[in-house]
Amino acid sequence: MEKTSLLDGTAILRFAHAFESGGGTERYLDDLDRALLTRNSATILRLHLTRNPSPDDPTEEPVGKGTLVHVPLPVLPMNDSAAIADEHSLRFRFKQKARNWVLYNSLVWKMVGAHWVSGHRLTPQPGQAIGAGAAAAAVFRTRRIDLVILHFFGGADAESVIVEAQKADVPVALLNHYSNDRFSHLAIRKHAMLADGVAGVNSLDVPLYLRDLFTNLADGIDTEFFRRAHARPLPNAPAYPIILLPARVIREKGQMDLVHAATTLRQIGLACCIVFAGRFDSSGFVDDLRQKITRVGLTDSVRFLGALSVEELRDWYAASTVVVLPTYHHEGLPRVILEAQAMETPVIAYSTGGVADGIVSGTTGFLLPTGDIAGLTSRLRELLSSPSLRASMGTCGREAAETRFSLFALADRHERFYAQVIADFKAGRTKSCTS
Repeated sequence: MEKTSLLDGTAILRFAHAFESGGGTERYLDDLDRALLTRNSATILRLHLTRNPSPDDPTEEPVGKGTLVHVPLPVLPMNDSAAIADEHSLRFRFKQKARNWVLYNSLVWKMVGAHWVSGHRLTPQPGQAIGAGAAAAAVFRTRRIDLVILHFFGGADAESVIVEAQKADVPVALLNHYSNDRFSHLAIRKHAMLADGVAGVNSLDVPLYLRDLFTNLADGIDTEFFRRAHARPLPNAPAYPIILLPARVIREKGQMDLVHAATTLRQIGLACCIVFAGRFDSSGFVDDLRQKITRVGLTDSVRFLGALSVEELRDWYAASTVVVLPTYHHEGLPRVILEAQAMETPVIAYSTGGVADGIVSGTTGFLLPTGDIAGLTSRLRELLSSPSLRASMGTCGREAAETRFSLFALADRHERFYAQVIADFKAGRTKSCTS
């Protein structure tokens, strides 16, 4: 007799700042929902963003044993280039520091923060969804929903979904895809206070107020897709060993640090080809990076690929000698380090945000302190010079990906978390009704 799955018969409503397709969040949701619906006879409704100012009606598609429903929401206009330029300004950085040290200070929170946040109404901001609360309310009127999952929160659009879920007596869970220090932000902390379950993709730096409530759901990738045997040979492959940095080309992702390291490697006689795979999100930084590459004489040793399809990225993982992520950005659990390990390619990364949860340092790759360019250079030299070490780390990386980060493991974690939040909510409601 077939075993009943934990989510059979349930309906889940997701809200995410993600589009129909595209980047890492979109790929994550597609992989997750496909894995869950392969195992469960359930319905998953996804409130997502669309660039179409007049969205189409919701659409349904059968997936596995269940149904996936897409509910598109228009977006408040945002000037991306202006937002990115401001992110790198001294004024913006000062505001970030001031906010972290003053506004989110624990003493300030106890004295005024909690009271202020509970009554403060968030205002819609550029880039947020239009009509998220109304769309959620329409779903609640026409369907029985067992759980709402917010993949974005801390904004007015997310708050409107929480309000409608509370009116409909539906539990709400938050899933943070970034570093856990975000839970200290006032608006995000407010939503965490209102939620019935809180989770993230790594277990590092969880604020004290959440430590008894927090669940680590890690991340997951399609380890069958990211298998070395499926990769295709590269056309016009570089003649030298490839060092791949798959990330948006912005200052925080560490491309400049890799150029510094590659300069030293060339000086000691280790030739390599640096490959940057990712969209250009800061034209000013790209100009600085190209000028630096020219000054140090690496023009013939660096390639800019731009944004790649997942198939193309898989091919480059397989062809690369090492994958690096010298990131300063407070990451959640970067998919690229999991994908590289699944492709049996060792990884070197700065231990920033939740990166450390994705690498077994010395076994599947190397973790370094953030900004340790000397260490990056040394570890690159070690891996470039040792085929046996690369092979050993590649084998261990593949094993770790299959064990911890497969879609099967991801679906299992999510099923147990969802079922527990639903059960706890029902138990709490029963107690409140009988007390």
